[in-house]
Amino acid sequence: MELLKLLSSKQGDTTEKSNRIVAELCIKNPKLIAEISSGFINEDKKLQSDSIEVFTMIAEEHPDLIVPYADKILPLLANKQTKTRWEAVHTLSYIADKVPEIIGSVLPELQYLVEKDNSTIVRDYTLDTIANYAKINKESAIKAFAILKSALALWEEKHAKQVFKGFNHIIDINPSYKAEIGKMAQPYLGAKKNIVAKEAARIIKKTEK
Repeated sequence: MELLKLLSSKQGDTTEKSNRIVAELCIKNPKLIAEISSGFINEDKKLQSDSIEVFTMIAEEHPDLIVPYADKILPLLANKQTKTRWEAVHTLSYIADKVPEIIGSVLPELQYLVEKDNSTIVRDYTLDTIANYAKINKESAIKAFAILKSALALWEEKHAKQVFKGFNHIIDINPSYKAEIGKMAQPYLGAKKNIVAKEAARIIKKTEK
Protein backbone atom coordinates (compact mmCIF):
# COMPACT_ATOMS: atom_id res chain seq x y z
CA MET A 1 0.00 0.00 0.00
CA GLU A 2 2.73 2.46 -0.97
CA LEU A 3 0.29 5.04 -2.29
CA LEU A 4 -1.48 5.32 1.06
CA LYS A 5 1.84 6.34 2.60
CA LEU A 6 1.76 9.48 0.46
CA LEU A 7 -1.46 10.78 2.03
CA SER A 8 -1.37 13.91 4.19
CA SER A 9 -1.61 12.27 7.60
CA LYS A 10 1.20 9.87 6.76
CA GLN A 11 3.36 12.70 5.43
CA GLY A 12 2.86 14.86 8.51
CA ASP A 13 1.10 17.36 6.25
CA THR A 14 -1.60 19.34 8.04
CA THR A 15 -2.93 20.68 4.71
CA GLU A 16 -4.62 18.96 1.79
CA LYS A 17 -1.53 19.35 -0.42
CA SER A 18 -0.33 15.74 -0.15
CA ASN A 19 -3.83 14.40 -0.77
CA ARG A 20 -4.10 16.66 -3.81
CA ILE A 21 -0.89 15.18 -5.20
CA VAL A 22 -2.24 11.66 -4.71
CA ALA A 23 -5.50 12.64 -6.42
CA GLU A 24 -3.55 13.87 -9.45
CA LEU A 25 -1.63 10.58 -9.58
CA CYS A 26 -4.93 8.70 -9.57
CA ILE A 27 -6.36 10.86 -12.36
CA LYS A 28 -3.31 10.09 -14.48
CA ASN A 29 -3.53 6.39 -13.64
CA PRO A 30 -7.10 5.45 -12.62
CA LYS A 31 -6.01 1.94 -11.62
CA LEU A 32 -4.55 3.52 -8.49
CA ILE A 33 -8.02 4.53 -7.28
CA ALA A 34 -8.66 0.98 -6.09
CA GLU A 35 -5.71 1.26 -3.71
CA ILE A 36 -7.06 4.51 -2.29
CA SER A 37 -10.47 2.90 -1.72
CA SER A 38 -8.77 0.29 0.46
CA GLY A 39 -8.06 3.12 2.89
CA PHE A 40 -11.78 3.31 3.69
CA ILE A 41 -11.52 0.15 5.80
CA ASN A 42 -8.15 0.94 7.36
CA GLU A 43 -8.17 1.12 11.16
CA ASP A 44 -6.38 4.49 10.99
CA LYS A 45 -9.20 7.05 11.14
CA LYS A 46 -7.06 9.84 9.71
CA LEU A 47 -6.15 7.61 6.77
CA GLN A 48 -9.82 6.90 6.16
CA SER A 49 -10.47 10.65 6.06
CA ASP A 50 -7.54 11.28 3.72
CA SER A 51 -8.65 8.50 1.38
CA ILE A 52 -12.19 9.79 0.95
CA GLU A 53 -10.88 13.35 0.56
CA VAL A 54 -8.85 12.11 -2.39
CA PHE A 55 -12.06 10.65 -3.83
CA THR A 56 -13.74 14.05 -3.48
CA MET A 57 -10.86 15.73 -5.28
CA ILE A 58 -11.05 13.24 -8.14
CA ALA A 59 -14.85 13.36 -8.39
CA GLU A 60 -14.90 17.14 -8.60
CA GLU A 61 -13.34 17.07 -12.08
CA HIS A 62 -13.62 13.42 -13.13
CA PRO A 63 -16.76 11.94 -11.56
CA ASP A 64 -16.84 8.99 -13.97
CA LEU A 65 -13.62 7.69 -12.44
CA ILE A 66 -15.32 7.37 -9.05
CA VAL A 67 -18.61 5.82 -10.21
CA PRO A 68 -17.29 2.20 -10.08
CA TYR A 69 -16.45 2.69 -6.40
CA ALA A 70 -19.73 4.30 -5.31
CA ASP A 71 -20.84 1.35 -3.20
CA LYS A 72 -17.57 1.42 -1.25
CA ILE A 73 -18.31 4.98 -0.11
CA LEU A 74 -21.64 4.17 1.53
CA PRO A 75 -20.33 2.71 4.83
CA LEU A 76 -18.53 6.00 5.47
CA LEU A 77 -21.86 7.80 5.82
CA ALA A 78 -22.04 6.38 9.34
CA ASN A 79 -18.39 7.06 10.19
CA LYS A 80 -17.82 8.64 13.60
CA GLN A 81 -15.36 11.19 12.15
CA THR A 82 -17.21 14.28 10.95
CA LYS A 83 -14.72 15.07 8.19
CA THR A 84 -14.98 11.54 6.84
CA ARG A 85 -18.77 11.79 6.68
CA TRP A 86 -18.71 15.14 4.92
CA GLU A 87 -16.14 14.02 2.36
CA ALA A 88 -18.24 10.90 1.74
CA VAL A 89 -21.42 12.85 0.97
CA HIS A 90 -19.40 15.49 -0.88
CA THR A 91 -18.08 12.78 -3.17
CA LEU A 92 -21.57 11.35 -3.63
CA SER A 93 -22.88 14.80 -4.56
CA TYR A 94 -20.63 14.78 -7.63
CA ILE A 95 -21.81 11.38 -8.84
CA ALA A 96 -25.41 11.29 -7.57
CA ASP A 97 -26.97 11.65 -11.01
CA LYS A 98 -24.72 8.88 -12.37
CA VAL A 99 -25.62 6.25 -9.76
CA PRO A 100 -29.38 6.68 -9.20
CA GLU A 101 -29.94 3.13 -7.93
CA ILE A 102 -27.24 3.49 -5.29
CA ILE A 103 -28.42 6.91 -4.10
CA GLY A 104 -32.00 5.68 -4.08
CA SER A 105 -31.00 2.76 -1.88
CA VAL A 106 -29.50 5.03 0.80
CA LEU A 107 -32.12 7.79 0.85
CA PRO A 108 -33.17 6.83 4.41
CA GLU A 109 -29.54 7.20 5.55
CA LEU A 110 -29.24 10.52 3.74
CA GLN A 111 -32.47 11.76 5.30
CA TYR A 112 -31.14 10.77 8.72
CA LEU A 113 -28.01 12.86 8.13
CA VAL A 114 -30.13 15.82 7.05
CA GLU A 115 -32.28 15.60 10.15
CA LYS A 116 -29.84 14.44 12.82
CA ASP A 117 -26.21 15.10 11.95
CA ASN A 118 -24.60 17.73 14.16
CA SER A 119 -22.41 19.05 11.36
CA THR A 120 -23.73 21.84 9.15
CA ILE A 121 -21.21 20.86 6.47
CA VAL A 122 -22.39 17.23 6.46
CA ARG A 123 -25.99 18.39 6.09
CA ASP A 124 -25.05 20.83 3.30
CA TYR A 125 -23.33 18.17 1.20
CA THR A 126 -26.05 15.63 1.92
CA LEU A 127 -28.63 18.05 0.59
CA ASP A 128 -26.42 18.72 -2.44
CA THR A 129 -26.44 14.97 -3.07
CA ILE A 130 -30.22 14.79 -2.80
CA ALA A 131 -30.60 17.88 -5.00
CA ASN A 132 -28.49 16.29 -7.73
CA TYR A 133 -30.41 13.03 -7.39
CA ALA A 134 -33.61 15.00 -7.95
CA LYS A 135 -32.68 15.91 -11.53
CA ILE A 136 -32.53 12.34 -12.85
CA ASN A 137 -36.21 11.62 -13.55
CA LYS A 138 -39.72 12.10 -12.16
CA GLU A 139 -39.36 9.24 -9.70
CA SER A 140 -36.16 10.63 -8.21
CA ALA A 141 -37.68 14.13 -8.15
CA ILE A 142 -40.66 12.90 -6.14
CA LYS A 143 -38.48 11.07 -3.63
CA ALA A 144 -36.06 13.98 -3.30
CA PHE A 145 -38.84 16.53 -2.91
CA ALA A 146 -40.13 14.93 0.28
CA ILE A 147 -36.71 15.15 1.93
CA LEU A 148 -35.93 18.65 0.67
CA LYS A 149 -39.32 19.92 1.81
CA SER A 150 -38.82 18.53 5.32
CA ALA A 151 -35.29 19.97 5.45
CA LEU A 152 -36.61 23.43 4.66
CA ALA A 153 -39.18 23.14 7.43
CA LEU A 154 -36.65 21.79 9.91
CA TRP A 155 -33.66 24.05 9.24
CA GLU A 156 -35.35 27.01 7.52
CA GLU A 157 -32.78 29.42 6.09
CA LYS A 158 -29.74 27.42 7.22
CA HIS A 159 -29.76 25.04 4.25
CA ALA A 160 -32.19 26.87 1.99
CA LYS A 161 -29.57 27.40 -0.72
CA GLN A 162 -29.10 23.64 -1.13
CA VAL A 163 -32.84 22.96 -0.92
CA PHE A 164 -33.63 25.58 -3.55
CA LYS A 165 -31.03 24.04 -5.84
CA GLY A 166 -32.99 20.81 -5.63
CA PHE A 167 -36.29 22.61 -6.14
CA ASN A 168 -34.97 24.11 -9.37
CA HIS A 169 -34.17 20.63 -10.68
CA ILE A 170 -37.57 19.33 -9.59
CA ILE A 171 -39.42 22.10 -11.43
CA ASP A 172 -37.53 21.18 -14.60
CA ILE A 173 -38.35 17.48 -14.24
CA ASN A 174 -41.84 17.71 -12.77
CA PRO A 175 -43.57 21.09 -13.34
CA SER A 176 -46.59 19.94 -11.32
CA TYR A 177 -44.64 21.03 -8.22
CA LYS A 178 -44.42 24.66 -9.37
CA ALA A 179 -47.24 26.05 -7.25
CA GLU A 180 -46.17 24.28 -4.05
CA ILE A 181 -42.52 25.19 -4.47
CA GLY A 182 -43.35 28.81 -5.29
CA LYS A 183 -45.42 29.04 -2.11
CA MET A 184 -42.60 27.60 0.00
CA ALA A 185 -40.04 29.98 -1.51
CA GLN A 186 -42.13 33.11 -0.95
CA PRO A 187 -41.17 33.68 2.74
CA TYR A 188 -37.47 33.59 1.83
CA LEU A 189 -37.58 36.69 -0.34
CA GLY A 190 -36.70 38.57 2.84
CA ALA A 191 -34.07 36.11 4.02
CA LYS A 192 -31.10 37.39 6.04
CA LYS A 193 -28.70 35.67 3.66
CA ASN A 194 -28.62 37.51 0.36
CA ILE A 195 -27.88 34.33 -1.61
CA VAL A 196 -30.99 32.68 -0.16
CA ALA A 197 -33.16 35.67 -1.05
CA LYS A 198 -31.79 35.65 -4.60
CA GLU A 199 -32.41 31.92 -4.99
CA ALA A 200 -35.94 32.33 -3.67
CA ALA A 201 -36.62 35.09 -6.20
CA ARG A 202 -35.19 32.95 -9.00
CA ILE A 203 -37.40 30.03 -8.07
CA ILE A 204 -40.53 32.15 -7.83
CA LYS A 205 -39.84 33.66 -11.24
CA LYS A 206 -39.38 30.16 -12.62
CA THR A 207 -42.67 28.95 -11.14
CA GLU A 208 -44.52 31.84 -12.79
CA LYS A 209 -43.47 30.91 -16.32
